[in-house]
Amino acid sequence: MEIYYVICRALSWGLLIGFFLGGFKLMAGRKEYTEKQVRASKLLLAKITGVVKYLTILTLILGLLWCVYFLILGCAVPEQAEYATNMSQLIVSVLTVISIIFAFLEFVRRTDDR
Repeated sequence: MEIYYVICRALSWGLLIGFFLGGFKLMAGRKEYTEKQVRASKLLLAKITGVVKYLTILTLILGLLWCVYFLILGCAVPEQAEYATNMSQLIVSVLTVISIIFAFLEFVRRTDDR
């Protein structure tokens, strides 16, 4: 668990440093892209968003299926209720992260359409 903590701490520092250095670079000046490069990047983002949307729907359906299973398990076998609750919470946590990633990609795609 300590290794995971160190990894998360290192990633957090890397993100913070990269965020601020990227902000300074952004203030220094913008690079101009050709129309062809802009179209290519929008097309790539649209393809990635489509794949992520498909995977998000799949994981949400699987999550619903397994949450219902663990709900029934908790009701049918009272000794397994705590286990079922923990598993359901884990599934919901993973689905929340996946949904946030999808929402971010949709936001970026729709912002680029303006």
